[in-house]
Amino acid sequence: MMQSSSCLKSRLLADSGKLNGQIQNPRMRTRIKICGIKTVESASRAAYAGADAFGLVFHEPSIRNISIDKAAEIARQRPAFSDSVAVMVNPTRDFVRAVLDEVKPDYLQFHGEEPAEFCRSFGTRYIRSVRVREPISLSSVQDEYRDASAFLVDAYQSDHYGGTGDVFNWDMVTFDSTIPVILAGGLNDQNIAVAISKVRPYGVDVSSGVETGGSKDIDKIQRFCKVVWDINQGQDW
Repeated sequence: MMQSSSCLKSRLLADSGKLNGQIQNPRMRTRIKICGIKTVESASRAAYAGADAFGLVFHEPSIRNISIDKAAEIARQRPAFSDSVAVMVNPTRDFVRAVLDEVKPDYLQFHGEEPAEFCRSFGTRYIRSVRVREPISLSSVQDEYRDASAFLVDAYQSDHYGGTGDVFNWDMVTFDSTIPVILAGGLNDQNIAVAISKVRPYGVDVSSGVETGGSKDIDKIQRFCKVVWDINQGQDW
């Protein structure tokens, strides 16, 4: 039986979240990034567990450092709809270009002191990391890195660039709901529900919180993703 045009229009408006001229706020889904991936299997299993993206760390002092060749292999064999993020700390321009040429990541993530001009000079979407050691407003950071796809807020340590397992005081950051924020820093399946409820980030980033003995633990990844899913289902934002 054919639907009338008015019935069809009402159905389409309802499906798109718009009815009677009102925009209905959809339930927000917190995106998940598993950082420090080092194997094809870990990337694949993380995606099947519900992760939206995985981080490939190019920083020699890190225990999660990975070679360009290995990263390219992982990126080539990832499942569909799984974004690759190349995480770097104060890299040279030539190194960034080599990663772009060989790995072809969906995003660059700059986790050091890279200036905005450097970050945007490669013509690739990028995430700007903000290491929090004092009160800060993300709006002021956005003024400088205005073309960043998102801002990742993480704990500050003078001798480490992320992956420390440390939680920072979220109240030190003045968040802006118009700025996509990825929350990092000591997250795990025990504290992620509180983190999402308090900060309401666009996404969350976890590394050491889903590891056992320095290696990614698929059971911990699955538990982490499930808690994120469950808290999203219970939130009415």
